[in-house]
Amino acid sequence: MTLSGTEPGGQSHYQVAFHCLEAASRFVPPAQSPAPALQSLREALPALPAPLALADTDDGPPSTAQDALELVSIARNILSLLDESSPANPLGWETLAGVTRILEDLTTQLGSAARRDKSDLVRGLYVIIDPQFTGGRDPLAIAQAAIRGGASMLQLRDKCHDKGELLTLAHGLQQLCQESGSSLIINDHADIAAIIGSTGLHIGQGDLPIDHARRVLAQHQVVGRSNHEVEDLAESERMGADHVAFGAIYQTNTKGTGRPPTGIEQLRLAKEIAKTPLVAIGGINAENAAPVIEAGADAICVTAAVGLATEPEAAAAQLVKIIEEAGGRV
Repeated sequence: MTLSGTEPGGQSHYQVAFHCLEAASRFVPPAQSPAPALQSLREALPALPAPLALADTDDGPPSTAQDALELVSIARNILSLLDESSPANPLGWETLAGVTRILEDLTTQLGSAARRDKSDLVRGLYVIIDPQFTGGRDPLAIAQAAIRGGASMLQLRDKCHDKGELLTLAHGLQQLCQESGSSLIINDHADIAAIIGSTGLHIGQGDLPIDHARRVLAQHQVVGRSNHEVEDLAESERMGADHVAFGAIYQTNTKGTGRPPTGIEQLRLAKEIAKTPLVAIGGINAENAAPVIEAGADAICVTAAVGLATEPEAAAAQLVKIIEEAGGRV
């Protein structure tokens, strides 16, 4: 497939790509998320043929890394499809190859910055929606109750159903989270996370490696990884995990680990070691949640405490209140 000519509004494809790059080049990344390729882009732009200005009003520089990333993605897609011999493409192959290399680096760097921007999303109550732990009720109804009760994050974990059924539920959960401003994480299935555009993916130590998952996911989608031992945390973060789960903190019946609970003291140590947001998981309920937050967990992840509760909304609200009273962010 090749692109040539102009958009319906009379704007050439190259014109759109150039102005996306010019806008992206004006993004100023925060100090903790540098994007060196931005400078390379700024240096390359003056050497590119400058088309006429677009008719649309300039909205100013991108305000977030994800906004800048979207502009770069549009430009990359257009440039990759331009017919090299077409008059709509004023770039020679050598210039085009150089710009493409810059944009590849910039995509990776802005993706990392966009995911770091989302670290604040890992907070409060994180509820796993698992059809095996809903007391026979509709998983979507449990999710709705959890959100009404104040859960800030949901995870879809389903080890039993076919992927087609899983995808239908994932779409419903994604719509719910978009409407409520909550985050949806998909367990294991990077393809489903990519298809529905969820906040991200969660993987275990024996699942798809993070670098392989990123080949499927959008650059801005986060990846969380499970950790059973304190020593595992550094490995997960070295692999590129955007946040880490640690546990089981207490004895749990919802997911067999074959290991004794880690306990609160190990959680405190995990918090000292972790450089990314820390999610505590395993056997947490209203009776024992406060010490988990006091030990430093950024979020607590529960399954049965909400999914099997007689009144899931009330159970979620009680946990959120406990988190807040213990000094956690909700």
